Amino acid sequence: MKAVTVTLNPCIDKTVEIENFETGKTNRVLSLRTDIGGKGINVSRILHSFGIPSVATGILSGETGIFIERELIDAGISTDFIFGVGETRTNLKIHDTESKVLTEINESGAPAGESYEEFRRKIMGLLRDCEILILSGSVPRDVGSSAYAELISYAKHFGVSVILDAEGDLLQRGIEAVPFAVKPNKDELEQLAGRKLCHIDEVIAEAKNINKAGVELVVVSLGEDGAVFVRDSLVIRTKPFPIEVKSSAAAGDSMVGALVYALEQELTLTQTAKIMTAAGTITAGKEGTQVATFGEIAANFDRVKAEIIDVGEVE
Repeated sequence: MKAVTVTLNPCIDKTVEIENFETGKTNRVLSLRTDIGGKGINVSRILHSFGIPSVATGILSGETGIFIERELIDAGISTDFIFGVGETRTNLKIHDTESKVLTEINESGAPAGESYEEFRRKIMGLLRDCEILILSGSVPRDVGSSAYAELISYAKHFGVSVILDAEGDLLQRGIEAVPFAVKPNKDELEQLAGRKLCHIDEVIAEAKNINKAGVELVVVSLGEDGAVFVRDSLVIRTKPFPIEVKSSAAAGDSMVGALVYALEQELTLTQTAKIMTAAGTITAGKEGTQVATFGEIAANFDRVKAEIIDVGEVE
């Protein structure tokens, strides 16, 4: 299965560890690591671990963009980016080693300008030779909230399945274009619902609503509480194995990569739920934006608990 991952607003992720981080005070860094980032790029990295070929595309800028592309190529990942003006953004992630809380400070990134029109032409060519398109993360500030909906329409024209992992209006408009799958987290699902979802039944009900609107597979990640999966007549709830969370930054991206593998292998929904949860859990136990390897996921697959729920029981 050949995949194309789209990262319209890539970044460099600089992760620092600080003991007892305090706002308004001088904080001393215990350790520092720098990783290439952007949700689609992270998906390409885990697909590479699974042995699934992908093309990472999107918009890069400046010396930072050159560095990102070089890192991907050196890792054996195919790239086909547009280069725009300005500089690719750098994000700061602060991991408090005492509270285990991760604080993210993300730049908005350079505007796309005319580069986005060039990207639109490029994606049309890439869609002619792929089976699945992954749309992930934010977009440049001058690219509208209908961007992913438009790309979903392009993909459907070529018979390409789309996995969407976004938030806010990008997610809302994208769902209206009916991709194959969406993967919101609980906060993003609450934004869609316009209210807090305090009970798991409420989460399931909202996921069912998206499914009924035509999205074939809906995955809601719940962090340390696992995930909910809705497809056809099934709802599955997973519970992860315990880990020490170091960075959840790429956990959702690892779940998306595992989903592509599950589709390629034609796994059942239960198997898909377990491998996606294992991928996200292991990645959350890594520093920075490192992602789980196939071997790590396979070794921990059976540690994930999966409960099957009849969709009709939850209204």
